[in-house]
Amino acid sequence: GSGGIGHSGDMSRRYIRDVALGGDHTVVLSSNRKDVITFGKGGEGQLGLTSKPWVSAPMRSKVLSSKSPNIAAVCAFKNCSMTLDENGNVKGRAGKCSMDL
Repeated sequence: GSGGIGHSGDMSRRYIRDVALGGDHTVVLSSNRKDVITFGKGGEGQLGLTSKPWVSAPMRSKVLSSKSPNIAAVCAFKNCSMTLDENGNVKGRAGKCSMDL
């Protein structure tokens, strides 16, 4: 592939390391531990994509993804998405992530 938006050449050869389901959205961590893919409802910013109310095709979230392979897991709830490191600390977050549950 040309590596353009919407089709990165090696995406078909990647595997899933972790998946989290939020209120109406899905967060997927690639096996490379860097790329976080999101889709579903995004009106509250929970996809980490700029102001997209709904995304039907999985897209890489620049907000949640990392430049180095240091994401251990993803989690999601209601209108929030987060990435965690090996120790369970929050690395990145997107959406309305109030910890007052």
